[in-house]
Amino acid sequence: MEPQGVKKFDRLSLALLVCLASTTLAAEASGADQQDEAVKERADEMVVTATRSEEDILTIPTKIEVIDSHDIEMTAGTMLTEQLKKSSSISVIEYPGALAGIGIRGFRPEFSGITKHSLILLNGRPIGATNLATVLTDNVERIEVLKGPASSLYGAEAMGGVVNVITKKSTGPLGGSAELGYGSFETNFQKLWSGGAIIADTLDFDVSLGRHEQADNLTTGDNGNERPNTSYKTRNGAFRIGGNFAGDWRADLSANMYQGRNIETPGDVAYGSVRSGRKDIDNQGVDLRVGGGLGANNEVAATLYHTEEEAENYSNYSSGSTVPTYRSYDSEITWDGVQLQDIYTWGNHKFILGFDYQYIEKQSRSYTTSGTRKAPSSPDEGRTNLAGYLETVWKFCDNRLTFTGGGRYDTFEVETLATPYKTGFTPTTEDFSTFSPRVGANYLFDMGIRLHATVGQAFVPPSAFQLAGYSESIVGGVTMVTQGNGDLDPESSTTWDVGVGYELPNWGLSIDVTYFDTTVDDRITTLQVGNLKTYINALGADLRGMESTLSFDLGVPMQWKNSLRFYVNATHIFEAEEELAGGAMQDIHNVADYTYNYGVEYSDGQFDSRLHFRTVGPMRDTDWVSAGYPEIEYPSFTVVDLVLGYNFLEHHRVALTIDNLFDKDYYEKKGYPKPGQSFFLSYKYTF
Repeated sequence: MEPQGVKKFDRLSLALLVCLASTTLAAEASGADQQDEAVKERADEMVVTATRSEEDILTIPTKIEVIDSHDIEMTAGTMLTEQLKKSSSISVIEYPGALAGIGIRGFRPEFSGITKHSLILLNGRPIGATNLATVLTDNVERIEVLKGPASSLYGAEAMGGVVNVITKKSTGPLGGSAELGYGSFETNFQKLWSGGAIIADTLDFDVSLGRHEQADNLTTGDNGNERPNTSYKTRNGAFRIGGNFAGDWRADLSANMYQGRNIETPGDVAYGSVRSGRKDIDNQGVDLRVGGGLGANNEVAATLYHTEEEAENYSNYSSGSTVPTYRSYDSEITWDGVQLQDIYTWGNHKFILGFDYQYIEKQSRSYTTSGTRKAPSSPDEGRTNLAGYLETVWKFCDNRLTFTGGGRYDTFEVETLATPYKTGFTPTTEDFSTFSPRVGANYLFDMGIRLHATVGQAFVPPSAFQLAGYSESIVGGVTMVTQGNGDLDPESSTTWDVGVGYELPNWGLSIDVTYFDTTVDDRITTLQVGNLKTYINALGADLRGMESTLSFDLGVPMQWKNSLRFYVNATHIFEAEEELAGGAMQDIHNVADYTYNYGVEYSDGQFDSRLHFRTVGPMRDTDWVSAGYPEIEYPSFTVVDLVLGYNFLEHHRVALTIDNLFDKDYYEKKGYPKPGQSFFLSYKYTF
């Protein structure tokens, strides 16, 4: 007798072959109807980050998580990083003094520089911000978080994943809102937004303005100790005007800005207020998007963008001693780029062909305590990137089965630039190229079960200084030289993931569990030979883990008019180790063993509330204030937030947000404790 397992395998294989041969078999009609209903229930869950084209989230192989406008409103925090760590369970570093960065799937969070392992986009183009504390969520419609490699679509930096911040685009009736609030640490804020059609189906706009001030210092949890030098002010705004023309063509011109003023920057608590300072930050960008149809099956688009990030840093210490406050360091980074794309549709299938150009230039200036200029620590640099990509989306079996596959070819020219006051080096240019492929498959079974898997490669380019830099310094009468290596290869990775999901809209249930495995090769390290230090590709890293999401709305199966939703979003890191010189392996620092976001939310149209828990497991780091700089392990912690809202008289809403409800004394970076219990009350008028 043939084993039962073999019979099941044969039947599954036959069903798959029949499915590929035809999408209209009568035997599939009933299941297809059920699946169509599930898709209709989720019709608003269309995402663009996974393929650079609009696709239903249930049909794509890539692991995508969406933070919508409701989640943003019901989550304590105004910065992008606060939304990400509380809704998508990724690694984050947040310093007081407006400095923050992220890491995805076991990569260490990064908060400076133009070369990172996670890519941040604004409406599909590079956001132009190295410091994510400058990215606020006032004008954000939703945030799409792609977990896993995406260099096949986006090129450099998309190794751990991609975060795409999608702003409001109001094309319906005119509307708007005005909001003001007050809270702990003498915080006050004001927000304005308006948008909609000026001329129906022809011309529309969005405009938003915001101001936030924390006039007093923070206090830490449990004991309420004041954290000196932590006040700040910010202003932000965004504008978009767009319209339709020539049938199905459309153009949108957008601009955004952020200004941080008198942002106080405390040092490690071990130094008291000795190493504190302040800074001013500016970030602004503008882009023009034009797109439309060329025939029935062709959709083309073009985007031109320019962004700038500037920072002026002031310090009241030098060489460990207190001095009169002086301007210590300035930086300016600009991004200029063009994106061209053509989407060709053939039946249910898509071919997405594109070309990207980007030039990044970074300049820096350093000053002495007397205010005179001096040479910065590294030379100014530029990076030119040209790339072409092809992504394909193949759908079979009434859209139950989806295959994706594609690749991208990138060329880079990096250069060190002539830098005022910096001598001892000659500006140099180096170039390199790389190819990044990715494939994936997704299958939707009856009753809402979904299987998905991807495998892909990604890369992070060497910096200009690592490739083409040169510097000299005198140490003990000996000239020490640091020189770039023009033969460096990009850091590369190969990642595969596999997951299973379950969607049961009639029961308000959604589940997904995804396992990932990443191997990193050609990590760049230094090589010291005598008085010469250079850079080589010599090290690797291994990252493995599990990502889980669960959402269950009890109000759906109980047929209540109200919603009572329970949710979990978790990341568990099984391994995140990087190779050291000599072959030993070390845990990647600032990556927690596990991160769990979970809670309960209630809404009845008038009242809404969310009780949110965030549990972060142990993580390793270097203790930079102890002798010998030992490796230490951070303790785990759980922080609870509460948001309560009341809507009345159609247009009015009051909300109470309690951050760190139980006044937990904790830190995410040793030496920089997080704020204790804080209350914020706001009033919002919507029209």
